[in-house]
Amino acid sequence: MNRRLLYLSYIVGTSIIAMIMFFLVAYVAADAALQPDPPKNTPYLDQFPFPVEEIDFEARDKTSLAGWFLAAAPPPGEAPTTTPNATVILMHGYGGTRDVMLPYASFLSDAGFHVFFFDARGVGHSARVEVTFGEREKLDVLGAIDYLSKRPDVDQKRVAIMGLELGGSIGIMGAAEDQRIAAVVAEAPYASLNLALQDALDETVAVPRFLRPLTTYLVKRRIAEDIQDRAPLQAAAKLARPLLIIEDSAAHTEQTQQMFAAAQQPKTLWVAHGAGLGGGLKEFPNEYVRRVVDFLRANIGAPPRK
Repeated sequence: MNRRLLYLSYIVGTSIIAMIMFFLVAYVAADAALQPDPPKNTPYLDQFPFPVEEIDFEARDKTSLAGWFLAAAPPPGEAPTTTPNATVILMHGYGGTRDVMLPYASFLSDAGFHVFFFDARGVGHSARVEVTFGEREKLDVLGAIDYLSKRPDVDQKRVAIMGLELGGSIGIMGAAEDQRIAAVVAEAPYASLNLALQDALDETVAVPRFLRPLTTYLVKRRIAEDIQDRAPLQAAAKLARPLLIIEDSAAHTEQTQQMFAAAQQPKTLWVAHGAGLGGGLKEFPNEYVRRVVDFLRANIGAPPRK
């Protein structure tokens, strides 16, 4: 074999090995994005002095989900409410679990709302299917409202949803398809599901820029459908119910502004820069609680606390 042929064989062999390695890196990244690890440094239920009811329910496509129902805390010295009550569904962001929402459930219960929060598909104690960046998670929200519609302690005309980051987008998408959700709070929602996917890749495995198209393709092949990129914007435009958007990070301004511009009235925007993505409650606890509770009381009602 002459030297030229040997060199050509080396180049071809090296190229094949490189392509295999690139494919493996992209596949591992796609796998990590579709099956995120449990979040770190989340609060735990035993840190909160309230009882929750363990709930097993189904999404609209029959995916098994695990949730907690927290009843409204009665004012000091009073008995728990026995009449149907206003209720808030909580939706965590990408890779989170219901544990992330415990501080939100705590202040909402103290404010007089029932709270229902759950692990979305693919995380926590829900079915270990692949996450879909909103495409199917909206079915989780619809399943939650279906479940609540069967509870006699829930006032069916006074149900709202509150979500963080991608969970805010999913909440808007779910509410746009079900009129039983009377109001929505969305903190740092994504206007683009594909951008949510790209951010997920940044959070899981550092994927070289030139491998992003292949990784994105593999993700979409794994979930067996394309991601409807503009679904949150289309849902916001369709909503026509009270909406509070919280813009907590200057880096996310374009996303929240696009969602706010697309939404119909009535809508409110609170700009709380400096909190960091999803960090509004932690950075501005008093104002955050006041604004969210006032918005919910104005739109789904709850007894004011003395």
